[in-house]
Amino acid sequence: MKNKLRLFSIFALLLTFPLVAAAAPDIEVLPAGHDFGDVAINATAATIITVSSVGDHDLLVTGIDFQAGSSADFVIAGAPSVPVLMPPPNGHVPSFDIEVTFSPASAGFSSATLLIYSNDSDEGVVEVILSGAGFQEAPPNSPSIDDILAFFDASVADGTLCGYGPGKSANGRRGALRNKIKAAGDMIDDGVDACEQLSDSYQRCDGLPRPPEFVDCPAAATLAQMIIGLMGQLGCE
Repeated sequence: MKNKLRLFSIFALLLTFPLVAAAAPDIEVLPAGHDFGDVAINATAATIITVSSVGDHDLLVTGIDFQAGSSADFVIAGAPSVPVLMPPPNGHVPSFDIEVTFSPASAGFSSATLLIYSNDSDEGVVEVILSGAGFQEAPPNSPSIDDILAFFDASVADGTLCGYGPGKSANGRRGALRNKIKAAGDMIDDGVDACEQLSDSYQRCDGLPRPPEFVDCPAAATLAQMIIGLMGQLGCE
């Protein structure tokens, strides 16, 4: 009977004083992801990821790394050496920053996943999703179709751009090249890929025997370089 009374007393005591949960570390990572948006090739954009200790026990961050398969365009530019031990909040929230940069080496979409390892039992590995897109920035002073056509006409007028070929065919070829360049401009205005048209125009004034040249004289080399400049602006290969 005494044992039963003792057990009843213990049970009543537990009901009066509920068990207190054991202290546990808790990690908070903000933001959970970041989109760098459009970034010029070989330019660099940066963001900050903040890791905080928000539990009631010491948080131990044991690793910071990218998941396998992540793009090499993303780099951890700044972070403390691991392991990092952070106490529970006591008037302030202990935290540290991770700086991640995105420097695209080529045009197109890229992504990466940053992994942060800790002794948080619920979130032993936190994933931060990163993304961005590289684009080809227009070269400074890159010529437009209007610039190329204006140079073409001025060079014909001053005699520094002449047709290439026998007899009357020379002027016909020169006119045909102008029409090719003009057609490329119309394609650009219509949002159509003009790279092939521009490449063919370039090959008609690049000084090589094949395919046959359409123009000659001193301005032909400058015309070829202007077309190459526009192709670079458009991202043509």
